[in-house]
Amino acid sequence: MAHTARILACDVIAVPPTDSVLAACRLMRDKRVGCVLVTEGGRIVGVFTERDLLTRVVPSELPPADTPVSAVMSKEVQSVGADEPVERVFELLSARRFRHVPIVEGGRPIGMVSLSDFAGILREVFAEEAYLRYFVDYCEARPQSR
Repeated sequence: MAHTARILACDVIAVPPTDSVLAACRLMRDKRVGCVLVTEGGRIVGVFTERDLLTRVVPSELPPADTPVSAVMSKEVQSVGADEPVERVFELLSARRFRHVPIVEGGRPIGMVSLSDFAGILREVFAEEAYLRYFVDYCEARPQSR
């Protein structure tokens, strides 16, 4: 069973709680990610996502340059330990309908796994499975030499 640390696809991208929504959005754009962790003292205190922008900032017409990310971030962050099985990440992504799960070690974030990272992993697994099926079919179809 693979551990979560093996599938980390990106480094920690984080902002302090005092950063503006605008600063967080610019960082997300520059890094081409859908969320940033909000950290204080190296610990996760929240996460700010595209969904938070669309459901909390835009409808309330909050000024992005003047609104601290702490005012609109998701505060209940579910994370997974680096030594936990990959299946634990999948459980959070599917059951809780998350798109991103922070990976932690010693209580501190070391990376993030996204739904698209999992899609890539599944593509690899299915490709490997297809190759193995082809190989087995080939071996079974060959006349046995004695």
